Formats: sequence, structure tokens, C-alpha cells
Amino acid sequence: MVLARSSIREELKRTLRDHLALAETHPLEECSLDVGSVAAALRISRTTLYKYGLNREINEAEQRQRENMWLSGPAIEQQFYTDRIRNLTAELQQGRQRSKSVIARIAIMEANAARLGFDPEEMYKPILKPLRGISRAGNSGKRHGRTPLDSILMSVCGRHGATS
Repeated sequence: MVLARSSIREELKRTLRDHLALAETHPLEECSLDVGSVAAALRISRTTLYKYGLNREINEAEQRQRENMWLSGPAIEQQFYTDRIRNLTAELQQGRQRSKSVIARIAIMEANAARLGFDPEEMYKPILKPLRGISRAGNSGKRHGRTPLDSILMSVCGRHGATS
């Protein structure tokens, strides 16, 4: 299931970002930022970090740590929050774009429904639940010359065929 994998990825990404933000404020000697040490600190496999492409974030954080080696902790924290706001703004923009595309697709579907003679409001009605009282296991629907409708009528009404 794709949802489970993406939720694991998102949770791991969130944990990694928290760890990297904290580690960037420490000197390189105290907290080294490489895939092996980050994997050990998070208690996960290095291959998991590579699998989800998180090694790039670790390498970028290591580069920032080296660049900011002479900056103070509050300045690094301020820069982190500035970058975080920039990233969240970009994610928000992507979400808005996806929302607009979904709205456009719904408008096209409604226009096509009206063009084909359907009431567009009919598309929003829930689908009826299938009849679960009748087992169709192993039944191809053509047994004894009966159609599926005949089988349903027979089970519901007790009739032997649609015309009886």
C-alpha cells in the first residue's frame, strides 16, 4: 500500500529534519553530520536513508554546518527557521496548484456530463451498495440459461424467471 510507505517516509523525514536542525547548531567535532552517524543517532539503517533519498538533506546540512561554523547558535537557528518558512511556502504553493488542477478536472467532468445529457448533480449522489445477500462464488451468471437478473429475481421474489 502506497499510503503506508509515504507516511513512513514523512515521519522519517520529520525526525531527520529535527535532528539535523539540532545538530547544525553544534560544532562539527561534537556532532558530525554524515549518513552513518545520523543513522546511528536515529537508530535506523543507512540504507533506509539512501532509499528515501535523505542522504542529500544530510549532505546539505553538513555543508551548512561547515559554513556556519563561526556563526552563533541564535543566528543558525534564525537561518534554519528562514529556510523552513521558505520550504513550507513552496509546499503551500504546490498544494494550491494541485487544488486548482482538481477543481479544473471537476469542472471539465461537470461540463462533459451536461454535454452528454446527464444532470451534473447526479455525479455527487452516492453509489448504491451491491446486494450482498446473494453469493456469486463460482457462478458465472450463465448457469442453467439464467441471466444474473433472473437469479436476483428468483432469490428475492421466489420466481423462476423474469416473466413468471
